[in-house]
Amino acid sequence: MATEITVPRIDVPFPPSRTNPLEGQLFPATLEWAGDFGLVTTDAAAERLRRYQIEVMVSYYAPTVDDWPALRLFTDWMTWAALFEDQIDEATAGLRPDLLAPVLDDFRSVLLGESGTQGRPNPATAALRDLWRRTGGDSPRVWRRRFYDHMSEAFRAQLRASVHRATGAPMDVATCMELRGKLGWVAFAHDLQHHTHRVWLPDTVYCSTAYQRLLWGAADVIMWTNDLVSYTKEAAAGETSNLGLALQAQHGLAPQQAVDHVHHLITDRIHRFLEAGRELPQFLSSLPLSDDDRSAAAQCLELLRMLVRGSHDWHLSSERYRPDGHTAADKPAFDDLFGVAHDDIKDPTAS
Repeated sequence: MATEITVPRIDVPFPPSRTNPLEGQLFPATLEWAGDFGLVTTDAAAERLRRYQIEVMVSYYAPTVDDWPALRLFTDWMTWAALFEDQIDEATAGLRPDLLAPVLDDFRSVLLGESGTQGRPNPATAALRDLWRRTGGDSPRVWRRRFYDHMSEAFRAQLRASVHRATGAPMDVATCMELRGKLGWVAFAHDLQHHTHRVWLPDTVYCSTAYQRLLWGAADVIMWTNDLVSYTKEAAAGETSNLGLALQAQHGLAPQQAVDHVHHLITDRIHRFLEAGRELPQFLSSLPLSDDDRSAAAQCLELLRMLVRGSHDWHLSSERYRPDGHTAADKPAFDDLFGVAHDDIKDPTAS
């Protein structure tokens, strides 16, 4: 029986997301790309990807970009990330940290331009190699390093979450709050906003406490919102990395109490995000920046606001998190995109 909760309304004080005029062309293009690399091989997998509405998300994150190759690349990256999460959350890879770890190291090798691999050839690695070939060549070195750091950090967070799933160890609230933003690819998506909009922020601004407060505040708002809309689905699946479920288990809360507490945390974090945004211009004035760098910083603040609002609007419209039976885990129906499946390996959660 599904857990009955009411998700409170979240007040995001930014204008509703705008839609990119090219949005309607993005899903057919990314589905073709995913099919070419074996990421999507069945009609069921294609339909599952369609329900995610990734093209809507990208449209909200980059509403004014008219560069078709850049929008396609952004969408293909977000498609890869969504299918990565499927392998972790819905298939069995997330239950086998011993098999997952070498795959994640192979992904790092691709981003570092290294040839050595520890795992078997697989669609996810081949697709990642194509994505990085299309991305790395026309971006500054400082951006490439930042992007690698964020992806590698996300891989570490996924491995830590995998250990919790495999061992059945509950995730305490502090650990969940530490990992959620990293598990959700938020910094990765913001990096791709920079790449798609061709705006390059210097490390003197990006690595500052002022900007990092904005980035990780946005990550908290986005991923805690995700935990609200996915609460019922993840409660049924026994997920360990949902903040609401962690609060419920650690503090003995009723489901609605846990959900309401997450909502309170989101509201507080939005206020902090707004405060950090108001303080950024004063911080920038204290740095010896060029006019171009000041303009880039202002544009990146606007991109973060688009990220927060766009993620909110996408979460409310996407079918990905609805506990309606369509997205329930059907592990045998998921293609093995990581090359970790073996006939003699059983799901550790199976009886």
